[in-house]
Amino acid sequence: MALQRFQSSTVPIVRFTEIGSTNAEGLARLARGEALPVWIVADIQSAGRGRRGRPWTSEVGNLFATLVLPNPAPAANLAQLCFVAGLALRDAVLGAAPELAADALKLKWPNDLILDGGKLAGILVEGGADPGGRPCAVVGFGVNCLHHPEDLPYLATSLAAAGSPAAPDRVLEALDIAMAVRLNQWHGGNGFPSIRTEWMRHALAIGDTVMVKVGEREVTGRFESIDTRGAMMLRRRDGIAEIITAGDVLVPKGE
Repeated sequence: MALQRFQSSTVPIVRFTEIGSTNAEGLARLARGEALPVWIVADIQSAGRGRRGRPWTSEVGNLFATLVLPNPAPAANLAQLCFVAGLALRDAVLGAAPELAADALKLKWPNDLILDGGKLAGILVEGGADPGGRPCAVVGFGVNCLHHPEDLPYLATSLAAAGSPAAPDRVLEALDIAMAVRLNQWHGGNGFPSIRTEWMRHALAIGDTVMVKVGEREVTGRFESIDTRGAMMLRRRDGIAEIITAGDVLVPKGE
């Protein structure tokens, strides 16, 4: 399969004052067979969502953007996009707010960007297919630029709260460039070993004991690595290795 090279300057931006979900709009465009990569950006989402259908709080002043990717990789490699996007988002935030300390920005498995212990941004990758059956994907970003929610079971933060305000368009400009660079590095999965190595270098709690909620159960163990698919490699307290493909790393407030 011929894989596309990406150039940030050639990706158009479609803007909405308000939309239900930028990811839903992107998936609808793919289903209609629209073939070009495009950014879908909104000032506010009325039906924004995170992983597992959780609602995503939307306030004007934050970034809500989705990159639509027709035919980015074989279907088996699409889950790796979460780690590609995580690195790109970290690059973009440091580019848009260069006064931030680089070591304060961590990547939380599988899809969050953490700043000084608080959730700064989330990523939602969803797969689909075009009318010809080719695999497609959308990569959604929600970045707390000006606001962050307070009523959560975990800490959240924003660039403004961290003393490094950056307008959504400034973050988007940096993210457009960073995604082009990281997508070309990934090259549909061929370059995932280097993506994996870099992601782990900036990962939250690598080598530490973590608790992961997997369905209705909670698993505690040492976060050793991620595998070639991006699954978490956990060493339980009983010494048994467990591979976790989907779950939530629990980081309560105050930790």
